[in-house]
Amino acid sequence: ATKWNGTCNTIILRHSLRIHKIMTAITSNLSRRSAPSSAKLEGKNVIKKRKIIGDSIVQRSVQSALDIHLTLRWWIILSTIAIINIGLWSYSCYLILYNNRRGEGNADGASPSSNDNVNDHPYQRYHLFLSGVYVFVCAYRSFLPRIDLERYCLFDTRLSSIFLGRLAATIAEVAFSAQIALFLYHIGEVHDHVWTQRLALCLVPAIFTAQCFCWCGVVTLNHLYHAIEESIWAVSAFFISGAMGSLAYYQPESQHVGIVGMAMCMVFFVFMVTVDVPMYVKRWREGQQYMMKMRMSKDDEGKKKHMMYMNSFEGSIDAMERRVVTKSWHVWKEETVWLTMYFSTAVWLSLLLVHKSVQHW
Repeated sequence: ATKWNGTCNTIILRHSLRIHKIMTAITSNLSRRSAPSSAKLEGKNVIKKRKIIGDSIVQRSVQSALDIHLTLRWWIILSTIAIINIGLWSYSCYLILYNNRRGEGNADGASPSSNDNVNDHPYQRYHLFLSGVYVFVCAYRSFLPRIDLERYCLFDTRLSSIFLGRLAATIAEVAFSAQIALFLYHIGEVHDHVWTQRLALCLVPAIFTAQCFCWCGVVTLNHLYHAIEESIWAVSAFFISGAMGSLAYYQPESQHVGIVGMAMCMVFFVFMVTVDVPMYVKRWREGQQYMMKMRMSKDDEGKKKHMMYMNSFEGSIDAMERRVVTKSWHVWKEETVWLTMYFSTAVWLSLLLVHKSVQHW
C-alpha cells in the first residue's frame, strides 16, 4: 500500500508539471499574439492625437492668416485714400496757381469780369499751405499707422517711430485747427460776428493745449491724458457748432452753410463723447486696476518690471526706440473707425476749405 501511494503521488506530480508547462506555453502564445494588436491600438491613438494637433495647428494658421488679411485690407484702404487725397491737393494747388497767373496776366488789359473771377481770397494761400501740411502728414500716418501708447505699428521701420509719428501729427493737427480758425474768422469778418472772430482766435491755443496733453500721454503711457485731449477737441467742436448755428440764424443767405457746419460739428461732438473719450477712460481704468494688482503683489521686482507709467525722459526714449510690430486684427480693430474717419473725412474738409475760402459765405 505504501509503494502504491508513492507511485500515485509521483504520477500526479508529473502530470501537474506537464499541465503547468502546457498552460504556461498557451499563455505565452496568447500574449505574443495579443502584443501586435495592442501596438496597433497604441499606433491608432498616436495617429488620432497627431491628427487633432494638426487640425488645431491648421485652424490656428488659417485664423491668423484671416486676421492678417483683414488688417492688410484695411491698410490698403487707408493707403488708397491717402493717394487720392494727395492727388486732390495737387490738383487744387494747380488750379489756384493757374488762376493766379491768369489774374496777373489780366491785371493789365483784361476785362474786369474775368479779373474778378480769378481774384483770390486773401486767406486762400494760407488754406492751401495748411491743407498741404495736413494732407501729407495724414498720408504718412496712413502708410505707416501706429498706436501711440501701446507702441504698436504695422511695419518695422524707423519711420514707424512713435515719437516721429506723434511729432508729425502735432504739426498737422495745429495746422488743421489754424484752417478752421481762419474759416471762422473770415465768416465773422464778412458778417460782422465778433463772437465768431473771438472763438477763432481761441481755437488754435486750445488745440495746442490738447496736443500738450497728448504728448503727456505718449511719454507717460497714461490714457487719462488722451481722454483730456479728446475732451478739448469735443468742447471746441461744440462751440464751433454754436457759431455755425448763429450764422444760420442771423444770416439767411448763408443758412445752408451754417446748418451743414453745425450738423457736422454735432456729429463729431457726439462721436467724441460717446465713443472716443469713453474708450480712453476705459483704458485708463484698466491701467489703474492693473497697477493696483501690482501693488498688492509681494514681489517688489515684479512691480518694477510691470510698472506702467514712466517719467518724461524714460517715456521719450521709449517712444523713440520701442516698436511692437503686429498685424493682428484684434489689436487694430478698435482703432480702425476713428483712424479711417480721421484720414478721410477730416482731410476732405481741409481740402474743401481751400476752395470754399474763395467765396464770401
